[in-house]
Amino acid sequence: MTLTHSCNTPWADNWLVDTGDDPPLHNGLSSFGKMVLAEMNRLGMIVDLAHVSVETMEAVLNLSKAPVIFSHSSAFSLCQNRRNVPDDVLKMVASTDSLVMINFYNNYVTCRDTATLADVAGEAGTWAGVGGVGDSVPPTLLIPCAPTDHMDHVKKVAGAQYVGFGGDYDGVT
Repeated sequence: MTLTHSCNTPWADNWLVDTGDDPPLHNGLSSFGKMVLAEMNRLGMIVDLAHVSVETMEAVLNLSKAPVIFSHSSAFSLCQNRRNVPDDVLKMVASTDSLVMINFYNNYVTCRDTATLADVAGEAGTWAGVGGVGDSVPPTLLIPCAPTDHMDHVKKVAGAQYVGFGGDYDGVT
């Protein structure tokens, strides 16, 4: 269950708090929100942080007794949409065995109206710098490209076991 959508709830602040479009009500989780989280953990419910503020992300990752998910979010470092997950939170995801499922929505992948699968998952075996397949440059001088796609970025920051594919219930364009 997601803790918020695009509005604050009595227990948690939503992502629009980080844009300034909504005022923070709880600075993350309210006291009641901490009780909601504890009950969700007790019941074995999966906590979804895809629509919460960064402060809420941090509070939940610090307090949850079980791993959580971001069911459809991407990497903030590659696209500065506030629905995406910042690198410091990605590190918390790894330390809590949680999961970020990369969104396919254009505005969360490229911050533009268009995106490709390569922006989400890249192309394996991409190399740059001083040579390439068929060149006479020795393979020891080839260097892998820096991650420019969300899957590789989350793998680099958090680890491969903490990234997956996500979507949205209404589909993506």
